[in-house]
Amino acid sequence: MTDSGHPVRLELEGSVAVLVLDAAPVNALGAGLRRAILAALHDAEANPDVSALVLRAEGRSFPVGADITEFGLPPAEPALPDLCDRIEACPKPVIAAIHGTALGGGLELALAAHSRVALASARVGFPEVTLGILPGAGGTQRLPRLIGAEHALRMMLDGKPVSAAEALALGILDEVVEDGLEAAALRRAQALAGQPPLRSQDRTEGVRDGIAYHRAVAQARTQVEGGRLPAPARIVDCVEAAQLLPFDMGQAFERAAFDDLVSTPESAALRHAFFAERGAQRPPPGTPLARMPQRIGIFGARTADLALPALMAGLDVVLVDPNRPLLVEALERIATAQERQVTEGQIQPAVRDAQWARLSPALGAAALAECELVLLGEAGFLAEAMEATAPGTTLALIVRAEVAESGARLADVLGFRPAGRRLIEVVAGPQTSGMAQARAIALARGLGMEALRCAAPGGIGARVMARGRAAVAYMLAQGETPAALAGALADYGLQSLVPEAPENAPPTPAAARLAGRVLGAMANEGARLLGEGLVARPSDVDFALLAGSGFARWQGGPMFWADRRGPILLRHDLERWAEERPDLWSPAPLIAELGARGGHFSDRNR
Repeated sequence: MTDSGHPVRLELEGSVAVLVLDAAPVNALGAGLRRAILAALHDAEANPDVSALVLRAEGRSFPVGADITEFGLPPAEPALPDLCDRIEACPKPVIAAIHGTALGGGLELALAAHSRVALASARVGFPEVTLGILPGAGGTQRLPRLIGAEHALRMMLDGKPVSAAEALALGILDEVVEDGLEAAALRRAQALAGQPPLRSQDRTEGVRDGIAYHRAVAQARTQVEGGRLPAPARIVDCVEAAQLLPFDMGQAFERAAFDDLVSTPESAALRHAFFAERGAQRPPPGTPLARMPQRIGIFGARTADLALPALMAGLDVVLVDPNRPLLVEALERIATAQERQVTEGQIQPAVRDAQWARLSPALGAAALAECELVLLGEAGFLAEAMEATAPGTTLALIVRAEVAESGARLADVLGFRPAGRRLIEVVAGPQTSGMAQARAIALARGLGMEALRCAAPGGIGARVMARGRAAVAYMLAQGETPAALAGALADYGLQSLVPEAPENAPPTPAAARLAGRVLGAMANEGARLLGEGLVARPSDVDFALLAGSGFARWQGGPMFWADRRGPILLRHDLERWAEERPDLWSPAPLIAELGARGGHFSDRNR
């Protein structure tokens, strides 16, 4: 039987009930899906003709985790831990069929099943530590019972998923297939039908060697000792509890730790960072789709560093510079980097040769004629690039030059600003076309970078960091020491704002006051960008600082900090500081507006 409007379909394949999860786009385990799974499970259990169950998902993936938007809210029944317990208690064998990525709550759901089959392309993992929390639906209790403390702790503390092959070797999975996932799961279900289910909570393979288990816990505790975030130490505690406590008591211990961590400011900041990153990837309504350009130009040998990642991504690259020595020097840099990759075993010589064959050096701009996008290393190259390329070719300025508001082919011109090692800010002018922006973003992502769309001349990160740097310079001029400022800003990852900052400077009693002035200046600039319509949402400001400027992820960003301070208090602080430097701290109109109506920056992230 099927119900196309329901997030779970119950299909009968002989004596096997197949529960098909179908909650696009990623089958997140929100309350609606949990209720539907529980109802389907009840129906399958009550059917005397059903002897086993298969749990699989439609779409791109098995559930990728819990619904993070529910964290911190009153629990909606059934809670995920209760659902997992209910699956594990099923008197009929339940087989999880995994494709895509089973992460966090998705993996906990699979661990509650009695057997697990996966496609070879699947991955499984517990990324909760990156959100400042831990697996809270039995993961810290079931996984160690299967694979032991050492590997369970590694997966939970680094948060990185493992391949299906590794999961099979560890004992997380029981079978891996290249294709035919549902057929393999059905075969396993039929083989296990009529047998008592083997529950993860009853497994002992991972805890039999008590000495090795204790040693792994002790080593992990030493590793996380003194860390800035509370989650790693609580993960170690919970994995230790899996050996020391009965399962139900271990679960209660885990849940208490989860509830504690969800309420920490670090977890709130990390979850904000997660949503900021996701929001930055969401294109505005009506944005055209664009594939990654297959042939790009780089005009200006001094900015040829992007040539190698483009070649590695399979693109054809035209490298142009009218200065022959500079062009030769750039080619030598690329060749040296390729040889290093070959020597270190990162690529084969044949791959190097294929990359080199796709690189076309030239002295004249005419060679750019067939390029879909041209990266310009100097603003002075723009006129030549316009003359050499057809209308519709995207012309992306890498240098910090403002995108003109008048002139020819303005729809094609934008900024393409690398910020740190992870981020490209795509800076649109007033007339830049949606296609040009989409093409530049596709290129950035194809090069393995994050991409952020904005209209702020110079980019978001540069402008906000400049305000922070100015605040530091002012306080240094007023007699504050570099050590005191560096110590105050270190916890935010902003010690680079302090010239000649000593390493590992400890915070002083004045740290909160000093950091507040710097963060206030940065948040104020972010508010100005928002008020001027140059940035889509406050979380984009935070994302720019987190991904491109080294702002500590567990602090959330300057706009997150401003919300925690509160707009009324922040306005009061800024007005007081503005008496000394009005150009730096005079409150942006948006801050006054939020304070007047009791709003927050986060209200504008929706």
